[in-house]
Amino acid sequence: MKPFIIKLCITLALLLFASLAISVQSLEDKLNEAHRLLTSNPEVSGKHLKELESEQSNFNEVQKERFLLYKSHNLLLEGKHSESILYLNRLLEGSNNKATKAQAYSMLAVVYTNTSEFMNAFVSIEKARLMLDGLTDEKAIKTVLANAATIYTEVGFVDKAYEFSNSYLKEVSKAGIAKELCYAYFNSAYIEIQLQNYEKAQEYFSIALNNCEKSKQELFFTVASQEIASILLMKENDINHLNKLKELQDKIKDINWDIAEVGGLIKIAEANLRLKKNKEAIKYAEKAFSAETTDNYLPHKKEATRILATGYSNLGDNDKAIEYYQLYIDTERQIQLQLKQRKMAYFIAMQSME
Repeated sequence: MKPFIIKLCITLALLLFASLAISVQSLEDKLNEAHRLLTSNPEVSGKHLKELESEQSNFNEVQKERFLLYKSHNLLLEGKHSESILYLNRLLEGSNNKATKAQAYSMLAVVYTNTSEFMNAFVSIEKARLMLDGLTDEKAIKTVLANAATIYTEVGFVDKAYEFSNSYLKEVSKAGIAKELCYAYFNSAYIEIQLQNYEKAQEYFSIALNNCEKSKQELFFTVASQEIASILLMKENDINHLNKLKELQDKIKDINWDIAEVGGLIKIAEANLRLKKNKEAIKYAEKAFSAETTDNYLPHKKEATRILATGYSNLGDNDKAIEYYQLYIDTERQIQLQLKQRKMAYFIAMQSME
């Protein structure tokens, strides 16, 4: 009987191992799919992550950390900032992996930037940057550089954003992975827009477009297409570019990202204004102005009120033009005040790190 028992135990062990291997592989596949969809289809990615939530007890340590990173990223995209911060803090408290912590701090900085907690944002991104010293994990290095570029772009520190964006672009160019090149060139192009280097921006958006298409990054592909159409419209007042913007707007709606949708409305409004279609410009600008996210996102508020003031002025409605022009001036003042406050927050944050 003894050999039979031993054989049975070995068989059970092999079955358990096989079952565990299949389970781990299955979890790995689900994590990979959730990660792939994070920026291309956040809603579907969220569903994958919700399913994985109940399987956390089956994760190994690496999978657990990956899940927490992806979940916090997805919550950020959904605008659930408090929950995102909870998941990231949980990851930081439980991990001893330097590469994982660097990524978590950089993601935490992005969340704090979204909630306008700039002192915390600058401290977090500086902690992440300091962890780059001696780090060999390419993914972590690229994540930190990408998030640093995003943060400094968002807060209006264009020089620092440019520095990190160039470093990120150099880093991703080494491996030449399409998904990474998609985001790197997109980010660099966006910064060139801020610097009013439109030719360079168009070049970078075109390279981004090619790589976003290859890697099936629908969101970045669509927004990059919008940016190119807007730049082309600045060069030549061709109605075909306006039609392209409208077509792309429908795709943005399907992706379901509020900020990108409002950005698209503003581009269409600006295009109509350039083509002297003032009533259409006002229609789209009013949609952008009344959107739920606009009141808290001043760059959109500034652009929407500028277009409305100009459109009403062109139509001879001076009362409306003055009303929106005053809102435009007030918003510009708020932006400048914010910039001063952010510079002060950055200065204090850097002192606290010494």
